[in-house]
Amino acid sequence: MPVIEIISTGVGLSVQDYGRPGWRRFGVPPGGVMDRSSAAAANRLLGNRADAPVLEVLMQGAKLRVLEDTWIAIAGADLGCAIAPWTACAVSAGTVLQFPMNRSGLWAYVAVPGGFDADRWFGSASVDSRNGLGRPLERGVQLSAVTSASSFKYERVGRRVLAAELQRDFSRPMEFELLPGPQFDLFSSQARADLVSSEWTVSPRSDRTGFRLEGPALNVPDSIRSEPVLPGSVQIPGSGLPIVTMVDGPTVGGYAKIAILREADLDWLAQCRPGTKIGFNLCS
Repeated sequence: MPVIEIISTGVGLSVQDYGRPGWRRFGVPPGGVMDRSSAAAANRLLGNRADAPVLEVLMQGAKLRVLEDTWIAIAGADLGCAIAPWTACAVSAGTVLQFPMNRSGLWAYVAVPGGFDADRWFGSASVDSRNGLGRPLERGVQLSAVTSASSFKYERVGRRVLAAELQRDFSRPMEFELLPGPQFDLFSSQARADLVSSEWTVSPRSDRTGFRLEGPALNVPDSIRSEPVLPGSVQIPGSGLPIVTMVDGPTVGGYAKIAILREADLDWLAQCRPGTKIGFNLCS
């Protein structure tokens, strides 16, 4: 039976899991949740597999109607929902879950028992609208859960809360570690120094394809032949302003890559709202 009905998709709402690895050589981006850690936390609260399909909520405006009594977990950004981030609780049929305001972070994750039962493309339920994979959600769509009850014994349990040390604070200042990129040596010493000494601002033009950064323009080396691009690649286009490739980004590109973001930091960057100030450190 369906457990969730979409009343409003707000700024952005989609079904996501851990994506479709192994298809990059065919030009298919990995896709999947923008913040794996938070999505896994929402699933963990219900005893699901870490990669079970969840609802990914962007910023504010989404509204969901609960159709059957169930357990729901939320993790990631604080978007003002009555169910606080990093918690799970029993929710009665007829309840409307709203995400009215963006308090911290960008992406929140809604999990149900067993994960959402969704069609798969190339082995993944993740929706990638840019590349035409999956069905975008719209008002009136109903979603079902894989199971009707959580895998843990919930008798006499009113709420589950993720351990405090596992909860993430997206309101604190962000500083990320970078590894030298494939074309690191093509950049001038000044450009390399500017990358790590400057304060960068996340641009409003950022999306699931790439996060654009505003700051001082870096000197750009000669163009290169197109080559594979991984999520986390810090590309420098002709403008001299960095673009960090995200999970729906292109699999090949011709911009020089000065650095690569540590994989562990990609989740953190994904939660940086437009206007957030960030900095970089360069690992040897």
